[in-house]
Amino acid sequence: MVQIHVLGPMVVFDEESEPVVLAPKPRRILAMLAVNADRAISVSALVQELWGNNPPRTATATIQTYVGHVRRTLAEALRISVAEVAEEILVTEGSSYVLSSSRVALDITEYEMLAEEGNAAVERGEFARGADVLRRALSLWRGPALVNVEAGELLSARIVCLEESMLCAAEHRVYADLQRGAHRTLVPELSELTARHPLHENFHRHLMLALYRCGRRAEALAVMRRLRTRLVEELGLEPSPFLVQMEQDILRGEPSLDLSQAAAPCQGPTRSVVRPSGHLRLHPAPAAVMQPTG
Repeated sequence: MVQIHVLGPMVVFDEESEPVVLAPKPRRILAMLAVNADRAISVSALVQELWGNNPPRTATATIQTYVGHVRRTLAEALRISVAEVAEEILVTEGSSYVLSSSRVALDITEYEMLAEEGNAAVERGEFARGADVLRRALSLWRGPALVNVEAGELLSARIVCLEESMLCAAEHRVYADLQRGAHRTLVPELSELTARHPLHENFHRHLMLALYRCGRRAEALAVMRRLRTRLVEELGLEPSPFLVQMEQDILRGEPSLDLSQAAAPCQGPTRSVVRPSGHLRLHPAPAAVMQPTG
């Protein structure tokens, strides 16, 4: 079975796990089909991806040539005929093409399956299982998606979607580990995540909570000061209400921030509760509880 990796540099491996070489334009065609596996991608979409709003007059014929090149490459990698590839793997459907995942192993397919399973487990409160499944999903990433492919408008949009999905999975996994009491091991990871995503408020809130639970209240408050300074200087914005609430709770030593209290039944007045997506919701729950998205 051919393997196609897109979560990082795009690499195609044959049945002997040897890398397969593709020219830049056919590689972009295969990238578009791979990140949309089992979905029809029209010729017009492929033309737009390669040439934007200024395609050559021969664009449709050129796309057909590139698709033929990809089919021959897959046929050689699988040691089957080009006709079999056209019938079962890279299939023509009207004026569109579909890459079937039936005989192609795609890391994106495995990632999306694991991410969905892990997120659902976290939603159900199965934190140990959810964290484990999401960790497996995130381990499939080897760098920025399709980093070695020159992406046009459509492929760039899909890459953004994938990387947003990865950040969401990371938030859910961090949330699950916080609920399991893994705050000490999370501090180094969250310090790196906030450095890589300096305006990501949820990662900063998770770091503040992890530090507080480690008995490092001054450092937790310093995280908020740095974020506030950056938001004001770069965007002219104040931190979101849920972060201000966290800061106030840390200053007061709010009992609901403690792990034992966070897992307790909901009590007390309504507080702002942040799901990993960053959307503000209101629930009658302790401020420390950060519930995952759907």
